[in-house]
Amino acid sequence: MKKILTLVVLTLGLAHGAATEGNSGRIVLPNPKLLRCNSPDCEQVWLKNTAKTDAIFPKQVSIDMNQSCLYGMTAIYDKSVPFDDIMAAINERYGKWTVPEFANSPSKMWRVAPEKFAIQLSVASKKDEKRNIAEAGSTQAIYIAFGGRAACTSPD
Repeated sequence: MKKILTLVVLTLGLAHGAATEGNSGRIVLPNPKLLRCNSPDCEQVWLKNTAKTDAIFPKQVSIDMNQSCLYGMTAIYDKSVPFDDIMAAINERYGKWTVPEFANSPSKMWRVAPEKFAIQLSVASKKDEKRNIAEAGSTQAIYIAFGGRAACTSPD
């Protein structure tokens, strides 16, 4: 678990620097394979190779854990990164799992049944900012394993 937390802290430090460079690069998404990961070997935080200099990292990543098992994560992208760009990056990989009921909603949702997780994409409101969740106007991508916290206790 110390390895995971150390890696997350180091990655967040790198992510903060990259997020301020602008929005001309490719969006970097968190790796959902970390969901339900219950081993110190779960070290691959980012979904893509992030060696490119034009990569746009989240400004902040928060994780939800049950003991040593990560069951949820929230990636917050700077408000300078367009919502549509982040949505396009998610659709590029998970488009076939878009939940159609959210097509005309300001929030978007994907249910990736084969991998047992969901993604919710939304823009933080002033209410979120007052609750110290995220700066108003920033985009939040929430990844959660089916079953939430209970996903860590159930077999795959």
